[in-house]
Amino acid sequence: MTKAIAEKLTKAAKAIEVLPEETQNALLAELEERIVDFSTPHMSNAQRVEVRRRLSLPRRYVSGVRIRSILTKYDAS
Repeated sequence: MTKAIAEKLTKAAKAIEVLPEETQNALLAELEERIVDFSTPHMSNAQRVEVRRRLSLPRRYVSGVRIRSILTKYDAS
């Protein structure tokens, strides 16, 4: 954690301290939920393997001529 982030968190904690206890509890619950959301993987190992496999494939590019022909076909030039 950088010093700037630590300072911002300290400032936020001080601001929360002066709020009513009910509001503090609500903010804490929200923060805990967000921490879980950010720290829990959303892909399975199989999905991660598939993403890595696809990213390792050679890149396929479309020529400018082909793009123009598609745009012309749909009259989107």
